[in-house]
Amino acid sequence: MNRDSDIPEDLLLKLLLEPLAADDSPSGTRFSSADNAESVEPESLPAPPLYPGYESTPAASTDNASNATYNPVFDSGDLSTVQPHFEALLKRRLRQEIAHRPPLFPWEKGLQDYPDALQSGVASIWLDHLKNLSVPGEVPEDVLANLLNQCQQVTNDLRQTGRRLVAAVESLFPDQPQTLEYIAGLVARPAYRSAQTQTLAQIDYASASTQQQVALAMLAAQGIFEALSLTVSEANPTQEQPWLTTSGLLTVRATYSNSQLEVRAVLPTGGSVVLTSVDETAGSERSTPGELVLRLATHPGALHRLDVSLEQSQGLPLSFQVMIAE
Repeated sequence: MNRDSDIPEDLLLKLLLEPLAADDSPSGTRFSSADNAESVEPESLPAPPLYPGYESTPAASTDNASNATYNPVFDSGDLSTVQPHFEALLKRRLRQEIAHRPPLFPWEKGLQDYPDALQSGVASIWLDHLKNLSVPGEVPEDVLANLLNQCQQVTNDLRQTGRRLVAAVESLFPDQPQTLEYIAGLVARPAYRSAQTQTLAQIDYASASTQQQVALAMLAAQGIFEALSLTVSEANPTQEQPWLTTSGLLTVRATYSNSQLEVRAVLPTGGSVVLTSVDETAGSERSTPGELVLRLATHPGALHRLDVSLEQSQGLPLSFQVMIAE
């Protein structure tokens, strides 16, 4: 260690020499005040050990006596002989301090237990609806939350069913690209889904093989895509999708007529809706439960995104895809 180390010398000395108090509290002050530090009698501190290359001599003692701030540990010169021992002492002292007084976040007043994993990208208000999906295999809620987040991110970017399924589950199975592509091709077929649903219903997701888990996750993703999609046309001008939230039932209805798309959203609480197309965006909000209506000029083949936010959604909207079929 060099004399111009970034670590203050007084801090290092206190870490090494100060004994741990038995009644220290986790959030108490670590060191005594400067006044208290100065009041400590010199003889109460243990004498610093002698290290190789630092033998005590009468001349050195005379020099030390004339310099009240002299400290052999931080004397100038090459400290390579004592550095390993010093670092070992410092590490041991820091481990003892951390074990006795764990560090706290600024908002914490004491130790708290936190979950191993936090759900990110999805507000919990939207998760109740996933329990009603007709998905076999008892897919865990954290997996469903991950799928909902991924499905909302790719639903308007990818139209091909197989590619959307791969994009929805690849974060759960990052090392299985070939398996994902193969099973996505199967799940995209309606005949496969109807034939395999009963078989996969007898399989538990936690104990299933990787291929079975991929199939279950893709079936769940397909169900989420369908629940978040509205397709209207001149021949079939209206479609409605319900979504169960922790605050009540959300209903979204899309109607297409005379080159105009109308979206009506019935909110269980106050909230907002935003309808986006390539060239235009419309939005509306209310502070109480009720209906919001948006309209945009559009044409067959157009794809729109509808974001619904509720008071309890923590700024994370539920995103629907609204397509005008040709």
